[in-house]
Amino acid sequence: MQAIGIEELKKIQKEILDEVVAFCNTHNIRYFLAYGTLLGAIRHKGYIPWDDDIDIHMPRPDYERFIELYNRNQESNYRVITHELDKQYKVPFAKIYRKGTLVREFMYKPSVFGVYVDIFPLDGIKSKWQAYVCGQCIRCMYIKTMIFGNHQTLARKARLLATKMILLPFSSHFILNCMKFISTRYDYEKCEQTCSFGSRTATKEILPRNVFEDCITVTFEGSEYSAPKGYDRYLTQKYGNYMQLPPEEQRISTHDSQAYKL
Repeated sequence: MQAIGIEELKKIQKEILDEVVAFCNTHNIRYFLAYGTLLGAIRHKGYIPWDDDIDIHMPRPDYERFIELYNRNQESNYRVITHELDKQYKVPFAKIYRKGTLVREFMYKPSVFGVYVDIFPLDGIKSKWQAYVCGQCIRCMYIKTMIFGNHQTLARKARLLATKMILLPFSSHFILNCMKFISTRYDYEKCEQTCSFGSRTATKEILPRNVFEDCITVTFEGSEYSAPKGYDRYLTQKYGNYMQLPPEEQRISTHDSQAYKL
């Protein structure tokens, strides 16, 4: 395998994003730049300098339609993956990845996907308990798939082992199915609020649905993409004073991974 450097990684990610956007435009599927990608577009007109991934949101009806339609093209260099499509995939949201590549995330069990873009569904929510329970499910998933490492203290390893033992009777697929049942309990179009349940901080992801009712065009790495018209409310709730750069010591990637060409 040949390691992929950070600049080539970003180039591939943007190519995947362009592929997703072209598909969405062709099939009238709604999408929005999300999380650090949206922040990067607003503040930097591209990647946050120390970031190394791309995230997008899709309302649940559009998300399910995208999943249903995308892999029908067997000749495409890209595939979408979910835990329903691949039992080895243990993540509560979709990724679309490039064939012929592999991403190794060192804290977790071996990956089953290549260089990717994350796709987070937006669901309707009527009670904060949904977000709380889903957040706990995600924490359980991370613990189940986490690998013991030399960077962890003995006390940390002991806590992880104890939690892994408690979770042993519950398969990853069972936890993910429970989470999906809770997150899709209400019709997105009929709720006044929406939530991205795929985050460990799901209780902080609850927003008025009208934040995503309309879209605007923003620039990211020289191309134009859709962003929620209510991006200021979204980014303020997620990051506070989002136009202010964080302290220099916090300007680091949160991902511990390496991408390869096969």
